[in-house]
Amino acid sequence: MDLYRHVPVWARTPGGVVLYQCLELLGQGFTVQSKDYFHAGSIPAGIAHSQQQLVELLQEQAPEDRSPLHPTLQQAIAAFERDWS
Repeated sequence: MDLYRHVPVWARTPGGVVLYQCLELLGQGFTVQSKDYFHAGSIPAGIAHSQQQLVELLQEQAPEDRSPLHPTLQQAIAAFERDWS
């Protein structure tokens, strides 16, 4: 059984904040499951949707099959930005 640790990573932007939904496959590395933008007024509903999407994606496919594992969170986020932006 694979075990994952959820690691939310926040970044401030001029227009609001960004949440990277990161997962650590314990003992193997990090991947980013999704990236969500939040602006004033959208935060409560946006966070609820982001959490729901995290669980749905985790049920559909192993996170490391969606996006490769990396040794650090910073490397995983940089790869996600490169591959999905």
